[in-house]
Formats: sequence, structure tokens, C-alpha cells
Amino acid sequence: MPCSATSAEKNISYAVQHQCPQCGAPVTLGEDARFFVCEFCRVRSFISQKGFPRYYLPASPKAPEDADIVYIPYWRFKGVRYICRAAGITPKFTDISVLARQDLPQQIPFSLGFRSQALTMKLIGSDTKGRFLKPMPSAVVLKERSGPDLPNETTFQEDIGETFSLIYAPFYLKNGSLMDAVINEALPMTPGFDSAILDKEIVRPEADTHFIAGICPGCGWDLEGASDSLVLVCRNCKSIWWAKSDRLVKIKFKAAAPANATDLMVPFWKIRAQISPMKLDSHGDLAKMAPQTGVPALEWDEKPLYFWCPAFKVRPNIFLRLLGQITTAQPAPSLAPVFEENPCQTINLPPSEAVQSIRVTMASLLRPRKEIIDVLPVTEVVSQQISLVFLPFESRHHDIVYRNLNIAINKNALALSANL
Repeated sequence: MPCSATSAEKNISYAVQHQCPQCGAPVTLGEDARFFVCEFCRVRSFISQKGFPRYYLPASPKAPEDADIVYIPYWRFKGVRYICRAAGITPKFTDISVLARQDLPQQIPFSLGFRSQALTMKLIGSDTKGRFLKPMPSAVVLKERSGPDLPNETTFQEDIGETFSLIYAPFYLKNGSLMDAVINEALPMTPGFDSAILDKEIVRPEADTHFIAGICPGCGWDLEGASDSLVLVCRNCKSIWWAKSDRLVKIKFKAAAPANATDLMVPFWKIRAQISPMKLDSHGDLAKMAPQTGVPALEWDEKPLYFWCPAFKVRPNIFLRLLGQITTAQPAPSLAPVFEENPCQTINLPPSEAVQSIRVTMASLLRPRKEIIDVLPVTEVVSQQISLVFLPFESRHHDIVYRNLNIAINKNALALSANL
């Protein structure tokens, strides 16, 4: 059985046009899609993108064929921002597109609005014609849009589960006017507009995009995965693979044995990290600073502390709960490097973002919270060991449940996670 793919994957907000590398057929996918099966030749392909994707919006058919198209950049950010205060943690879903230059006329739209949803975007390639303006760094552009709600209050914030992309919108000059090529209409420019600004800092923004055959490099079997999965599973040789540049690389994992064939194997990142300046190295250290851990046992001082993070996207309130519950419990089930025939939950949260979640976990668990929030901005987290662990969750009517800790996740919440 393949890794679980939900019906929510069909809810495409941003559509991107690709071509099947085998037969050349057009393939339209969601922006987060990495794995697909061509409807025509049935070939499986995995998309490996270097860095963040670069897309462009097509010009209107009404635009002149010989128009000198200038593409203006917009940063697009989608993700969950966890704003940590002494009063608690507030998740805030953010989905914005922001003009990636600050030296352009104010008549140029500050945001793409609904255009990215209404139009099918395309990947920028070496054969894409036009001039592309160089964007400012995303951190600079988004800084003013990403501040906490109460700037005078001590806060710490972390973005987890984010999607970054650069989207270029087409414009061209006609009789001294700047034309919006998407709707082929002139912008109401102010007098004295200097078109020379459109010739400054021209770049070629295409990044390497590789289509990798969805075939197991170890045994030649068809690989399985959901469309937004970071990894692919081979059920034949019981291996797991993810993309590194233009090839698939085998990754190590461990799994607890399921009790039933219907148990869902749920993936987590288990992280050993060095925390400074505070001392948070052992289970005992956590128990002393997190009252919900319970009365610490003597042997906990010798037991290393591991931070646990879901390796999948899920609603923020559930994500926060899982961070706290499993890290507090410090589970230590018997593990083996064997992947059972059971279905598995899609892995779509990378380990780098799991490391980012550690400070959110600290803000959630440690006390006194006000002092923790004060020190989090200067707290350094260095990952020392990251492993992928699958835990078996019993499938019940409305929930899946990890029996060892009685931790439940609502099935509908998992089904909707592809929209995050």
C-alpha cells in the first residue's frame, strides 16, 4: 500500500505547468508537488528543485509577440508563524506575495493578489525569453510584513512549514507607458517615469530543476509517495529515498513494530541538539524546567534529551501539542531498521524545519515562560543528531492513537494537512 495520499491534495491553490520528462505531455501540478505519475505514459517522476522555485506568470495572448518583456519579482511566502509570548503561543497562518523591489514606481502592484491562483504559472528555464529584475533578499522585503502583533511586548517567533518561492510578473514598455502584460493594460504612471530602471540589475534566475525517475535505485521497483512527499518508499526492498540534486539517496530510518496490519506508521524527527546558553542536555534538565514532565527520576540525569517533531504538516494547534507531548514523554520503544507493509503518513516537513521547532517546543514547555521568552532570541540550537522514526498509531473511527502514550490525532486534521 502506498504512503497515504489524501483527497485534499487535489485542492490546488497555485498551479504550475510542467512537462513529463518521458513523453513530453503537459502536466499541471500544485506548487508543493514533488512526485507525480504521468497520466499518458504512466512514468513516475520526482521533481528535485535546487533552492527555492522560480516561476513566472505568462503574458496575455493580446500582448504583442515582439514585446520586450521585463519580469518584475515578487516574493511569495506561505507558512505558519508561531508567535511566542509570556501569555502563550499564537500560531498565525501567513500567505502573502510582496513586491521584491523597493525602487520601482508606486503604481506597480505591491502584491500579486489572486493572479497566482487564477493563472497557471511556469518554471523559469534557460529558454525563457525576457529580462528579469534582480530581487532584494526575502528577509529584507518581508521584515515589515512579519512583525509581531504587539511590537512593544517581548516576543519570539519562528516560521515552520513555510513555502518560499519567487514569482515574476510580466511587463513591457509601449509609447513611454509601462504595460501590465497579464491584462495588457497600461499602468497610470506618474510624470517623469524613468524606464532606465527596468534595465538595472538584470539576472537570469533559473535554478536547476531535475526530473528523477521514480524507480528504486536499489532494486528497480516502483517507488511510492504522495504528491507533496519529501521521500519515496520502496515496498520491495524496504527502503526510503529522497532527492539530492539529480539523484535519489537512500536514508536511514527506524520503526517501532506495529501491533496490527492496519496501524498507520507516523513519521517523526528525533533530534539531539546542543542548546546554549541554557543547560538543556538531559531528560533530567527538561524535567527541572518543565513542570508537566512530572517528578524527575534519578536516572533521568543520565538519559540524553531528544526533541521530537512531526515529520509531516498538520494544523498548528495539533503540531504544538505533539511537540510537547512526545518531547515531554521521551519515548524509547524498541526500534528496528525495518519498514513494515503498513500504510504510512506522508513525510512533507524537512529536518531543517524540525530543528527550527525546538525553540517553539522550549517556549511551550519551559517555565517560567517570561524568562524563557526573553532568552530565546539569543538561544543557539545546534543539531548534533537527527533520525527518522516511525511510530505505529492504531486506526480508530475518528482518530489514530499511539497506544504507548495514548496520543491521538484526528483523521480529518491529517486529511486537511495538504492545504497547509
